Amino acid sequence: MRWYVLLLVVVACKQDAAKPVPGSAGSAGSATIAASPGVRILVDGKEVAVASPAHLAQWPRVDTLVPTDARRLGRWQDVELSGGAKPATIHSPSGTYPDLVPALFPSEDGTFSFGMFDPVELAKKGKPALREDRVTSLSIKLLPEDAGRGQHEQGQGGGKDPATLKITFVTPKGTTVLDGAKLLAIPRDNIPGTTDAKGWALQTILTAGGVTKFEKLVVSNAAGVALNLDKDAFTDTSIPFVKLNRKGELRMRIYKKAGTEWQPGGGDISDLAGIEVLK
Repeated sequence: MRWYVLLLVVVACKQDAAKPVPGSAGSAGSATIAASPGVRILVDGKEVAVASPAHLAQWPRVDTLVPTDARRLGRWQDVELSGGAKPATIHSPSGTYPDLVPALFPSEDGTFSFGMFDPVELAKKGKPALREDRVTSLSIKLLPEDAGRGQHEQGQGGGKDPATLKITFVTPKGTTVLDGAKLLAIPRDNIPGTTDAKGWALQTILTAGGVTKFEKLVVSNAAGVALNLDKDAFTDTSIPFVKLNRKGELRMRIYKKAGTEWQPGGGDISDLAGIEVLK
């Protein structure tokens, strides 16, 4: 009987080992990806790139795949997606989804999908807010240069890689660093007064950086722009709040409550990089 049980265990282990792991080299999905020509990228009807399967496996932002003069999301009038059950068009993606970024990513079945992502979700290879599957080509229709859209966006497009983010804390006890991976792992809260936009209360980031007591802070960015914050900036009606924006930068603003409404005001630091505890 014991030999019979042992035989069953060995057979079961061999059967489990033979099952392909999703996304592994032995899965049907990976075979489909390997055979795929990738995704064609067009701007105003002209093909500008073909994103390879290897590149698409990195979940690239679409605005990194096009020429520099087409990277400002505010100039994208339409994004047309082909290859699925029926073509899909996303009109004015920047205006319709102002807090989201466009990306291509591998689907579970080995084809490729398009998604509009919260920047943190994209960095974590998470769930898109909008998704279109089985994409084989993506065509961007631009607004004219003089339309006045996207003029203030980052010229190179695509933003910074959130994985390279870091906040340096300087305290009387020494210097510590909170890197991008640790920051992105911290659960987010709703921005005060909203139900969908998310980020981190500065108090949460301070705690993650080991700062539990303070009276006065200086928050600053890499360019040297600084803002002094006293303890009284952290109350039930005043909340310094940090959000990862579409540029891949951390933006801190102070939200204040007047009556029943929350509004940003009284402090704004883009590309937050350092926090110093003065006392």
